Amino acid sequence: MKRIIIVIFALTFTVSLQASVTPDSVLQRANYEYIEGNFEEAAALYQSMVDSGYNNTELHFNLGNAYFKQNKIPQAILNYERAHLLDASDEDIEFNLEYARTSTVDRIEAVPVFFLTKWYRSLRSMLTSNGWAWASIAFVAILLVTGLLFWFSYRPWVKRTTFSLGILFILCIVLTSVFSLQEKGRIIHRDKAIVFQSVVTVKSSPGASSKDIFIIHAGTKVSITKAIGEWVEVRIDDGNKGWIPSESVELI
Repeated sequence: MKRIIIVIFALTFTVSLQASVTPDSVLQRANYEYIEGNFEEAAALYQSMVDSGYNNTELHFNLGNAYFKQNKIPQAILNYERAHLLDASDEDIEFNLEYARTSTVDRIEAVPVFFLTKWYRSLRSMLTSNGWAWASIAFVAILLVTGLLFWFSYRPWVKRTTFSLGILFILCIVLTSVFSLQEKGRIIHRDKAIVFQSVVTVKSSPGASSKDIFIIHAGTKVSITKAIGEWVEVRIDDGNKGWIPSESVELI
């Protein structure tokens, strides 16, 4: 993936030159404006592609960089998160996302994740949903070859070996299929959001007159657990939760 390297405070931010599903002329113009330092114009062009229905890793990554250059932190984080959602293994996206988070007000200490769960998620994020689907197809093909060897071979050691390998490949097919479905579900079921309002007071129940619990600020990532009318129940990484107006957040 071809990248334009941009230096910010001695840290590297990159802009992709590829977005195969976007109109070439608009993309080229947006990249040109970015290189020229016209970040507002670049962001407007990238955003126009997103608003037109284009959705890919490079486009959101580029848009996040353009917003970051304008110090529009919530918008930058939102698009980095969207890019990360589509490709969790990209180190450039993860780096830029973590750097952008240092510009937010809230410092929320996340509840520790069990190490096996963390390892499982890390393994699953190594490939996209389509990547795991292709891996599953590959294991099916290998299983068929192994089955043919088992069926036509008359040597006991070959039958034992191919039988054992067949069991292993079946397990691999199941695992890669589960990974593919879970990665697809992670993208489709949008329950994460970024706070866009400067300061949001989290309430104990949906309604402006309910008790104040705590406050959160722009750029904070939340999980949406419920929705009632114009209010959503959100949970932050430290486990605290409450209700805020739905207009104060933007879905990732």
